[in-house]
Amino acid sequence: MKKSNKPFMSTSSFKNPLAKTLPRQIRIGVWASFISAGMLIGIGIFWVAHPAAAEGSFSIVPDSDAAIRFSKILSIFKAVGDVLPPIFVLLAISFRQFRLAGYFHLVTLLLVIAVDVFVWGSFVPNAGARDILQHIPFAIPIIIAAYCFLKPTSKIS
Repeated sequence: MKKSNKPFMSTSSFKNPLAKTLPRQIRIGVWASFISAGMLIGIGIFWVAHPAAAEGSFSIVPDSDAAIRFSKILSIFKAVGDVLPPIFVLLAISFRQFRLAGYFHLVTLLLVIAVDVFVWGSFVPNAGARDILQHIPFAIPIIIAAYCFLKPTSKIS
């Protein structure tokens, strides 16, 4: 086996994902990825900063210390589930693996947004259309980025 002289994770492997040499559709996907990552990481921080929001959302009655601990644990799991996918997307983009980032966006759309809509519709008491539609602003940049990264590009420039 031939050994590489480049150290693992060298800074030369990280390139500018917004370089003008990239196709316009990839740059649009990168910007949409940055927006969706900011939104998902922000909502993850919200769940950690305000665990009582889980009590209100899911009508967990804070009648005991166990219920309050449960809402804090629930909010941590919710935060981890919201923060991990954009980290993988940003890592894929930093290594210019745009198709992989597109697949990560699809997985995020299905496992984070769709599951969240299902949970809100099923377990939040008196959930209305507004409660379900609040997930659309999170889905829009994810759909745009996935489309931009997974749409075949022409080889002829």
